[in-house]
Amino acid sequence: MIPKNIKRDNILDAIEEIEKNGIPAGRTSKKFSLEYNKKLYPPKYLISVANKYINGTKLNPSEFSGGKESNNFLKRLGFNIVISSSPNISLKASTKSERKKLFLGHYRGERCPDCKETVKNLLEKTYGEVIINHKFSIGNHPEDYIDRPYYNSLKEIYVALQRNRGFGNFVRAKTLPNCDFFIPNPGFIVEFDESQHFTIPRKIALEHYPKDLNLGFDTNRWIELCEKLHKKDNKPPYRDEQRSWYDTLRDFLPLINNLKPTVRIFARDYKWCSLDYCNNSDINKFKKLLNIDSERRIEIREDKNSFLARVIITSDWLGNVEEAKRVLENICEQWPKDMKVKIIMTCGGFIQFDWPDSVSKSSIGDNKNPNIDAVNILIQEAQKYAEYVLNSDLVSKLKSYTNYITLGIDSFKKKISTTKNYIRQPHIGLVCIYSINENKFYWTGKSYPTNRQQKGLIRITNLETHFINLNNIGNTLVLGCHDLSVFNPRSKNAKGWRKKINEEFRELTRKEKPVVVLHHPHTAVKKRTWLNAWNCLKRTLPSVRQYYSTGRYFEPDSYSLEWDPLDKVLQITKNGNSLDFIIRDS
Repeated sequence: MIPKNIKRDNILDAIEEIEKNGIPAGRTSKKFSLEYNKKLYPPKYLISVANKYINGTKLNPSEFSGGKESNNFLKRLGFNIVISSSPNISLKASTKSERKKLFLGHYRGERCPDCKETVKNLLEKTYGEVIINHKFSIGNHPEDYIDRPYYNSLKEIYVALQRNRGFGNFVRAKTLPNCDFFIPNPGFIVEFDESQHFTIPRKIALEHYPKDLNLGFDTNRWIELCEKLHKKDNKPPYRDEQRSWYDTLRDFLPLINNLKPTVRIFARDYKWCSLDYCNNSDINKFKKLLNIDSERRIEIREDKNSFLARVIITSDWLGNVEEAKRVLENICEQWPKDMKVKIIMTCGGFIQFDWPDSVSKSSIGDNKNPNIDAVNILIQEAQKYAEYVLNSDLVSKLKSYTNYITLGIDSFKKKISTTKNYIRQPHIGLVCIYSINENKFYWTGKSYPTNRQQKGLIRITNLETHFINLNNIGNTLVLGCHDLSVFNPRSKNAKGWRKKINEEFRELTRKEKPVVVLHHPHTAVKKRTWLNAWNCLKRTLPSVRQYYSTGRYFEPDSYSLEWDPLDKVLQITKNGNSLDFIIRDS
């Protein structure tokens, strides 16, 4: 049985949701359709979705009938039911190419279903988890916030909308309709605004926003778009006021639910489906389009007589060369007076480079024992990116503060290198030490992959490249992220090719007798992650006087509440004095 409290407004909300997200496979209609604005929608699925906007959840299709029951219910609400000339298109059931064929690609403009899907994928690539159609159970009337400091602002906007055309009762739902995208970490919503959002009522609301309301979009531009597009939706007559009010509440969500500023995307600003979420340059283009490439601030922690400087990043990091260069330049600008260290260290994947077309799977061969020519091509490609970051201007600045700098450089991959992630995509994890005085790069890279990436990692098989004799320092052991696990006591139980690498690595370290160890993990959020390996290394290599790790204090696949305090992680991942530059989002 269909709940009687479902109203016409709820059906219209369901239509809008379908326009944004499509129709799931199996929920299309074969015979009857609801016709609205020259488009067809499946009646039964519309009712299921509409129930969510009044009763909180989608209505199970087993609880009511299609055909006569659904059609008559919708007719009573004033909708037109027609006999479908052909089955409806299932947006989610079709492939990308099929959708483009059916909808003439992006010529559907802002209704292009691939555009919104691409935005979701880009947000996931940038921030990790993304929830679509997230429900915030907050009130829909100003009086729901009467005890809040922003009540007067909301009340003023609400009254202004009422006075616009005399619609006093345009809010019909009890709670705010779903948001387009919610990013739990760091906590903000993204709204994908199509043309119908740019109306005179929306302009009125925006003009009444308090000046200190922090927003992730340009309100002046949104007001200009309202004036230019001047859209109208009069079904029901108060639809524009209603939509504007819901958008207002979403913009106030940072105050209501203690979130970061709401970000808005104009659907017609860009052909969003043309962006590739697996391409680093497209990701950075997306961030610039949304203006979410925020500035980072630097916190400095200094030990007396620091031997080495560590760069610790406390948020997500894409390895973009421009941002890497900017961070190093900012570090130079804020460098403590009269302080000089031997080495500056960056984390694993501090830079990411695009995989060269000249290297194929066949040219690599066995990734555990890859073709050395293919490896050298990858190193040459990585060095181009390193040289771009370490240009002459930056090197001249660094020369005043250090003799060497290490760069973690990965080929681009979809997932971060952690023990939790399966990574079968061909990739390489490199580390270089650049000698400023010699103007020379020394290259090594990960030789001991995690179990979950061993089918994709292109190994550095020459273990001797991990040892570099540095002037005024001595023999230095340079390790990629998981290479330190060779010294974990449990690694002695390794079998097969892992056992062979383990034995060769340990034997070589005893022979080389390094005095300094530099470890480049991708992440370090728990003090015990590398503790056993460091303790074992100290016991087996008495020549080591100092060791250091520097990984991102950020792990998108784990809960931040489970991380150890940053101070503890910094303390446990070094044995020696350091100058730490902690890079935080502003």
